[in-house]
Amino acid sequence: MPLFNFAPDGAPKLDALVAGFLSAQAGFAEEIGEGQIRVVTFAENKFVYESQADLLFIIAIGEADDENIYRLIIKEIAQAFEKQYGHVLQQSVLSSHLFIGFREYVMEILKKYDKIPEIQQRYPTAIIPPENLERIEELLNIIEGQRGILRAALLTQDGFVIASKLSQHEFEVGSRQIHQSRNMELPSYFAVSQTTLEEGTKLFVHHLKPDLVLLVIIREDMKVGRCAEMISPLVYGLSNIDYSSMVKVQPKTLITETFSEFDVFASNPMMESTLFAESTGQAREFDNLFGKAGRDVLQAVDGISTVEEIRIRTGVHGRQLSEILSYLSTRGYIRRVQFYPKLVASDRRFLAYLETVGLPRDEYKILEDAKSYCDGNNTSSDIARRIGVDEEKLIAVLRKLGANIEWLT
Repeated sequence: MPLFNFAPDGAPKLDALVAGFLSAQAGFAEEIGEGQIRVVTFAENKFVYESQADLLFIIAIGEADDENIYRLIIKEIAQAFEKQYGHVLQQSVLSSHLFIGFREYVMEILKKYDKIPEIQQRYPTAIIPPENLERIEELLNIIEGQRGILRAALLTQDGFVIASKLSQHEFEVGSRQIHQSRNMELPSYFAVSQTTLEEGTKLFVHHLKPDLVLLVIIREDMKVGRCAEMISPLVYGLSNIDYSSMVKVQPKTLITETFSEFDVFASNPMMESTLFAESTGQAREFDNLFGKAGRDVLQAVDGISTVEEIRIRTGVHGRQLSEILSYLSTRGYIRRVQFYPKLVASDRRFLAYLETVGLPRDEYKILEDAKSYCDGNNTSSDIARRIGVDEEKLIAVLRKLGANIEWLT
């Protein structure tokens, strides 16, 4: 028996016949021992079910929508309905007009969740009840109000965003750091400096319980211990929020891949030319977005220069450089290339050169281990894996060899 029917203005309502059909499906499934129906999918729509006692709550969504998000919403609607009308449901005769006032409750609940449809467009997202999210954002705002702290974000250990005010590139640097350190024994908090971050800043990483990570962009001269001390009460507050009803949602669109200071890009000459032709729409869009900085970066992409070298040459750094490279990469104007390092000297002059450079002992060992593989047939990532070091560290050492290394792509 249909008790309540709601649809946003302009959307079709489910009539009694359809409601009866959906209810009959649920009853049939239980009758034949298949348990409760959770979702029914049609060509263009899905019906998500939630059962509570002898009540059945059903929400119609688009076929491409994530049912987990809307299950969280319909559970709250169900709880609100039972709380408001539990006593009414005890009556022997029920009519839908008794529940007309529930429309206002539904609208209020949907308003609380109104950010959800677009929130998972880009990154893996952890959805929690709005009242808990409001508390988290309140604590993050207090953190950002501390002297020397700029922006903050809260993620799960496996990379799902709960709340964030970080820029795109700052978030990607933080996500990458979490991923790289997942199987490493690290202190509960530490800081990471990277030249692709905004100049004068560094990333502070604080592992919280249960299974949470706080990412904070702080000023470069700020002491790590001082930062941890300042935010300690707020970290405690974040750790003690209820995350039990969290729903994790994968993004609908691909995440823009992040990059390190040693990544190298090559241009696509045919597509690149459209960005230097003033008459094309692509050129106008690129110029409106990035202006001279965008053109300088595009010209600096030569298949040899690293991101760090492009930053130094153009003077474009941090968030702006990240956004330009991401724009160019995702649209196919440039592509990331692999290095095949080739050692072209190993004689006495080379040894003399090493003495002049003065490699530290640990870097000299990396060079010794890598030399036999630097023949132009192995990628830098393969060499790094074989000798058991981070690829960025390997490239940093090889870059110190100057003309004694040939960088093949």
